[in-house]
Amino acid sequence: MIPRLVTVALALALVSIACTMAPEVSSPTLPTTTLAAAPGPTTSTIPADEGTELFRNCLVAVGIDIEPIPMDAQGRPRLDLVLVDIDFSDPVAVDALTACSEHLATGALYLGETPILQASVISLLTEFSDCIRSRGVSDFPDPIPGYNGIGGPYPLEEIPFATPELGKAVEDCRERLG
Repeated sequence: MIPRLVTVALALALVSIACTMAPEVSSPTLPTTTLAAAPGPTTSTIPADEGTELFRNCLVAVGIDIEPIPMDAQGRPRLDLVLVDIDFSDPVAVDALTACSEHLATGALYLGETPILQASVISLLTEFSDCIRSRGVSDFPDPIPGYNGIGGPYPLEEIPFATPELGKAVEDCRERLG
């Protein structure tokens, strides 16, 4: 169970990295939802099933065909089952994923109440960082300490997007760890 959930967290990390690396393209207006922040720094801001459905509806609204996202026994989305068919080289798909992933980053992948899972996710993200650095991107950051599944797992301002080797390193490490 934990390896599957860790894979989902890694998939979100890869989506956020891949999406921000993509070339700027214009796309149709994507639906957005305004969410009120919940109290406390580690409190989920939206239930997993609601965020997952918003994510899927957002993608479908712009023509990205995605199956309904199943939930596991703990109520966490099984993104690993539905993201495999997304073409990450298609700028329109990447642009849609960039915009729609905000729904997942608002609590759908919250890890804070499961310390073993949170430690496993951080461990895999650290391994991903080490892999990226071993492929020539020496200044790639470690995950945010205490990452709990809300927001991005890496400080965006520290990701060296201008480094030419980053795209190939992400692809290689995704295959190695995914």
